[in-house]
Amino acid sequence: MIDSADAPAGNSIEDQAVTSLGYGRLLILCLMALATLALFSQLLIDFNAINVGAASIAYASSMAVLLYLLWTPALKTHPLSTFIVFGFCFTTQLGALLGQSAYATSLTDNLRQPLETFATLAGFQALALLAHVFYRWVLNPAGASARSLPRLLLDKLGVYDTPSTGVLWFMGYVGLVAFILGAGREGAFGKIMQGLSFMAWAPFLIPIYMAQLGDAYARVGRQLPFLLLFSTLVVLLGLAANARIVMLSGFITIVLFSLLSVLRSEQPVKARRVWQVGGVALVLGALAIPMSDLATAMVVARKVRGNVSAPEMVQETLRHFRSPETLAEQRETQAIATSRRYDEHYFDNPLLARLVETKFQDNALYFASTLSSGDVRQLAQVSVDQVWAILPDPVLSALGVGVNKRDLNFSMGDYLSHLSQGGPLGSRRTGSMLAQGLAMFGAGFIALHLLMCLIAFALIDLQAKRDRQGAVVLSAVGMLAIWKLFQYGVAAESLHAWVGLLLRGLPQNIVLFLLVALVARALGSLFGPGRSREASAPLQNAVG
Repeated sequence: MIDSADAPAGNSIEDQAVTSLGYGRLLILCLMALATLALFSQLLIDFNAINVGAASIAYASSMAVLLYLLWTPALKTHPLSTFIVFGFCFTTQLGALLGQSAYATSLTDNLRQPLETFATLAGFQALALLAHVFYRWVLNPAGASARSLPRLLLDKLGVYDTPSTGVLWFMGYVGLVAFILGAGREGAFGKIMQGLSFMAWAPFLIPIYMAQLGDAYARVGRQLPFLLLFSTLVVLLGLAANARIVMLSGFITIVLFSLLSVLRSEQPVKARRVWQVGGVALVLGALAIPMSDLATAMVVARKVRGNVSAPEMVQETLRHFRSPETLAEQRETQAIATSRRYDEHYFDNPLLARLVETKFQDNALYFASTLSSGDVRQLAQVSVDQVWAILPDPVLSALGVGVNKRDLNFSMGDYLSHLSQGGPLGSRRTGSMLAQGLAMFGAGFIALHLLMCLIAFALIDLQAKRDRQGAVVLSAVGMLAIWKLFQYGVAAESLHAWVGLLLRGLPQNIVLFLLVALVARALGSLFGPGRSREASAPLQNAVG
């Protein structure tokens, strides 16, 4: 993470700026170089016409987005909406190109229709870019500086205030407990717990604020041991519950925190900081390997879940984790199984598999292309019902809408696969709102998706504002939703999932965040004096 308050260059060579570029521009240039290297790697890995064509499309689309970040002030004026445009690029194209090249695997490996998939994704990527240009130039040229009524209201409620460390710690433990209690539960209690779980990673905002505010916010020596302890607790709870998502979501969220922080930095690059940032990147990269092995070990240990105690589950998982032969056998078993049935396998690394959506898009687009007119009518009816089902049951009853949520307990990936190939529902296969929209509306979905992008940009950018000092303040609640926004802001698993995220999920997050923050401040004596509004030390970032 980049400290925006770096001291002036001293006599030490390590403190002197080594380039006129800022850290953000340097990172973008590095991504462009890696993408170019990945393209040439694909030519060596699989010089097949289809693979070369798919790699070229993914490369061209990715470079267009990276050049947009490099040549425009979009990250400075509209940071969150720009980040979700980049998120769509990474989770569908750039991530696939870099990830498969790093593993010396063909980009088209295990894809049903790679050329059609990458061409479709590149087309929607171009549409998102055009929508963002129109949004920045015409609809919201002031960006985070705009004093709209919704932003003024959020400011009055304290959404943009910098939470104290005590508030963030309280939120973290509330979110972590909610994560464990809400996993797999139905009913009102389960929904409330699942709604609170996004706050589990609040303590990891502390290093972001420390990098931006320095000792005026908190001291590294006092916070780091507790962060390490909290991280250990997250891992142990994940192992005990055999819930990979607890660990993987935390790791990916931290990576995205750091990525956005660096991309926004305009501080001149200094040798000392380059080594520090490079060290953090190496540590995160090195952690990805054991995290991948640990996630695989958890799959092996899943066969005894429910039959052993929590400590025994931890021991069982660690036993498999220390056995390379067991891990290799499990990966081979999964690879064999993918050739015999429907599969979502694209990466051997579970972290990349969670973050990159290319295989899911490929499956859904293929299934959608096989639907008959009757299938499309059924899809349209189910899609309408799923949008209604976003509302709480009491609201549905009051409106007289005859939708039973229990009848819709399946994903869009399930339904597209069911219509195309038959088989039961309820496997929670990942779908694609792009495939769903194209199946129902055809070319008309292009106009609809353009409108959806504009709505997404406007709502997501409300999570940030520019303060009087000229710095763009990202709200803590917006940063805590960063993974979902990065991955699903432009294209979610289904149309109703996208509607639910933006029109219900974001407002719900704000309400819950403010309520928990209020409780934390009321219990402030447990955490020491807090400061919710850092008037004397406003939240700075690199774009001021």
